[in-house]
Amino acid sequence: MDAPLIRLLGPADAAAYRLLRLQALRDHPEAFGASHEDEAARSLEMTAKRLDGGPLNCVFGAFAGDDLVGTAGFIVPDRSAKSRHKGLLVGVHVAPARRGHGLGRALVTAVIDHARAHVVLLQAGVGVSNAPALRLYESLGFRHYGLEEKALRVDGAFVDEALIVLDFAAEG
Repeated sequence: MDAPLIRLLGPADAAAYRLLRLQALRDHPEAFGASHEDEAARSLEMTAKRLDGGPLNCVFGAFAGDDLVGTAGFIVPDRSAKSRHKGLLVGVHVAPARRGHGLGRALVTAVIDHARAHVVLLQAGVGVSNAPALRLYESLGFRHYGLEEKALRVDGAFVDEALIVLDFAAEG
């Protein structure tokens, strides 16, 4: 498999991003805070606007040739003076047929490299039953700092999330 191209997505990628995101939300509803129904109700224009959010609200994509096969996002949800040092890793997904080839690692590494220039802490919430994701994040230096019980409710079942953080100030 050729090395994937990892790059920031822009408005021109909206259709491909929307298609992959809807697939992810349908196939793995327990892994995302958004629902398939909510995302499907968004227009393509709204999706394009999301991909034009600047450096504090962006999505990286992994491409195999011209095909978008993975995503990982970065957001700074609270830009107040006391909280803007914290960002979130969100929306990490690799198409099932492309897993096991390092795309998830490449995407998360791209987000980490980007986030390092903008925040001190990079946080994420990961379903406690998602062992592959937890192993990946731990191997990249994330550490556990908490547990959010019943973080999500999917089809009547609750999903607990491990709260993890990468502290750039603690590096090197």
